[in-house]
Amino acid sequence: MRFLYSLGLVATTAWCALSLHGCSQVPAQVLPSISSSQTQGSMFESDPQPLGEGTVRTYVKLDAQNQLQEVGVILTEAALADLPDDATEYVLQLPPQATGIAFTHVGLDWRSHGHPPAPIYGSPHFDVHFYTLTPEEREQITATGSDLEKAYLAPASDLIPAGYVLAPDSAEPRMGAHWIDPTSEEFQGTPHGFSHTLIYGFYNGEMAFLEPMITLDFLKSQQEFEGTFAVPTQYSKEGLYPSAYNITYNEATQEHTVGLTGFTQP
Repeated sequence: MRFLYSLGLVATTAWCALSLHGCSQVPAQVLPSISSSQTQGSMFESDPQPLGEGTVRTYVKLDAQNQLQEVGVILTEAALADLPDDATEYVLQLPPQATGIAFTHVGLDWRSHGHPPAPIYGSPHFDVHFYTLTPEEREQITATGSDLEKAYLAPASDLIPAGYVLAPDSAEPRMGAHWIDPTSEEFQGTPHGFSHTLIYGFYNGEMAFLEPMITLDFLKSQQEFEGTFAVPTQYSKEGLYPSAYNITYNEATQEHTVGLTGFTQP
């Protein structure tokens, strides 16, 4: 993905335009279909899949009324060791109990060497894409030629989260265009490295994904985070949408989670 930055402000005249995700070069590992298991009463998980020296799986939490509370990914501590040298995408399916949600699957992207601009996003990290598109729809996105018109088609103003702006030249195959929040911490003062942030993706004027990004160092530090993010006033697709995300570590199970919360029905 190619971003233009200028001391925390994003515009077509910003100081840098560099390739960010390079997803056309990232092999996708489509993991097997899942059979969910129920744990802790209202938490459902997919079958674990290999990652590093450990595993990764998706989960969904429901309340006592079976209303969606949280959806995300769980990485074991061992999953952070012996990760691939090359950037790799793992396509993860959600438990079937995630009914009514706007997302169809998760694309967990491991960025072994980060991506440009190196002073900001050069650290090894995970991009956790929660897609509203199906895997088949993603395969139709080439981000080349006439398809760029769809990637950069401006959404209606009420579909854009407050404060988010298009990152110029940011369209990527199997994704769409990326939108960022220039008030995010990594852009304040002189742009610098990040620990975690949240990005939106759009294609053909509609939301394509929601993307928490977390560095490997932040996960290894076992720090935690919980916060809200800007949301649109309207959505083009029906479903439950989140307004917050969290990063947690369970010392007892030695597992990390990256979850979306604060779901509402627009």
